[in-house]
Amino acid sequence: MKTKFLFLIWMVCGICCSAFAVSEAKLAPYVYDDTKQLVTLVEDAATLMERKGEAAFKDFGVKNSKWFSDKYYLFVYDLDGNCLFHAEQPGLIGKNLISFKDAAERPVMELVTAVGKKPGADASGWVFYLWEMPNHYAPYWKTSYIRKVIMPDGKIYVVGSGFFKMKIEKAFIQESVDMAADLILSEGKEAAFNEIRNPFSAFQVLDSYVVVLDEHGNVIVDPSFPVVAQRNIADFRDITGRIIFDEVSKTLKYTDRGWHAFLWSQYENNMPARMLLYVRRVKVGNEEFFLYGDFYPAKPIWMKV
Repeated sequence: MKTKFLFLIWMVCGICCSAFAVSEAKLAPYVYDDTKQLVTLVEDAATLMERKGEAAFKDFGVKNSKWFSDKYYLFVYDLDGNCLFHAEQPGLIGKNLISFKDAAERPVMELVTAVGKKPGADASGWVFYLWEMPNHYAPYWKTSYIRKVIMPDGKIYVVGSGFFKMKIEKAFIQESVDMAADLILSEGKEAAFNEIRNPFSAFQVLDSYVVVLDEHGNVIVDPSFPVVAQRNIADFRDITGRIIFDEVSKTLKYTDRGWHAFLWSQYENNMPARMLLYVRRVKVGNEEFFLYGDFYPAKPIWMKV
């Protein structure tokens, strides 16, 4: 009898755990616990929606639960931008927000719903936008993880959650640069450059942009300097005197992508800090372009390249 009872407990626990088991592949790209907790929350929410359909919204609205706390809340939209659920602002439910933009005119809802249009039943993505932070006058960067969900009736929704002042992950920068590189290869350089040049596009990760250089170090696209005359950064050196473009160019002779680490002065305090830079090489006809994104890793974690 005791053995049978223990077996039943094991079965129940196994079912509950498997229902919300986030694959290792989903969490592997991330370093910080905050990031992993957010991904796990949204992935678990997607799993519940896939199983229960819209009935899951009732669970998501329970205050002080796993789904709705002081740190997290969930929101759900269809691909047309109609709000189907919003724990924090229930007044938005039923409204179409596809034209909604953030404080910097970034098309937030277009970026959110674009995740649901990606291939793959469990497609996901990150959206970065300036949002009103409680008890603060100025907007702050908010980072949301968005997951595509195919409901039991076949409808496609997106579910997401986010929080303020999130640490930049290497995966964020790599994803934005790779997306820009893929856009050049699929749409051609002119159309892609126009999109990458847009400071409100999906290629901006918090305060980091995707920059495009030619093989001689001439800056072709840099959203942070939209009206500055053409620049050449082939001779730029870090604090230790290393020529950044030379080192990057040597790496890209043997591969089409890679990470580099340099010492650079941070603008806010002018103190030397470790800067990580991700680079992609793209060839269009007889032309080669280098795309990069960079960021300062959050302390005290010093991530290896």
